[in-house]
Amino acid sequence: MEKIKIYDYYSFGYNYYILLNEETDKTNIECLEDLKKYTSFLKRLDLRVTTSSIKLNQLVPEMEKLQKLAKVKKTRDQKIEPVFWKSIVAKLKKVDLTLDAELNTKIAYLLDEKRFSNEILTGKIYQLFSKGTFVLLPDIAKFDFEESGQCLAFDRYTACAFHSLRGTEDVIKMYYEKLCSKTATDRDTWGTFETAIIKSIGSGLITPVPDEQLIINISSLRKYYRNKTQHPQNTYTSDETQDLLSLCIKTINEIMHDLQKRKLI
Repeated sequence: MEKIKIYDYYSFGYNYYILLNEETDKTNIECLEDLKKYTSFLKRLDLRVTTSSIKLNQLVPEMEKLQKLAKVKKTRDQKIEPVFWKSIVAKLKKVDLTLDAELNTKIAYLLDEKRFSNEILTGKIYQLFSKGTFVLLPDIAKFDFEESGQCLAFDRYTACAFHSLRGTEDVIKMYYEKLCSKTATDRDTWGTFETAIIKSIGSGLITPVPDEQLIINISSLRKYYRNKTQHPQNTYTSDETQDLLSLCIKTINEIMHDLQKRKLI
């Protein structure tokens, strides 16, 4: 997936119209730059048929000739020969029908704004966490929340919930390992992490005791969301997903803050 600004389409269309319809008094080097912008846009949009049409319509030799003129100091700043330029434009116009047809196969989707900006959701998810928190998260958790943001931006709400909860579980795993001085196994789950932490608190092995609300949030996320999302029970709306994402981030912020207070990270 590649992000392209709508302005790029506007700019291309505007410049392309001028390229095809106006007499030019530009130099060889300036005309070459215009053609490079044209071909660069075709490549960026992956317009393979149009690119092939350029070759079929013998535009490549013309561009190579222009490139040679643009390289030589004597001719690079000379005005392009009108006959030569008209020949290039004529071949561009032959390609134009193919360009129109292929552009019709390209579809753009406009993203609805959520409570969080799409700019944050698609590339700056770390900004939703408390300052300095995201960089301390395990790699899997980072991956999952980056995926979560993308899924929310593109209206894949249940997928967003899944990644939010999986990322949260990875942080809870880290919390368990730091608090209980143990290494999680492949068979451990959110439930075993939670049970071990609560048991250690009850046995007086963890002091000071973590905030009660944090432990309640960890338990509630597992009981009401994690299991039902992992198994085919829950689906989510936009608002439900954003509520859940916020709760997951709040819980993670509190976990990381607690670990920092204990000097465990």
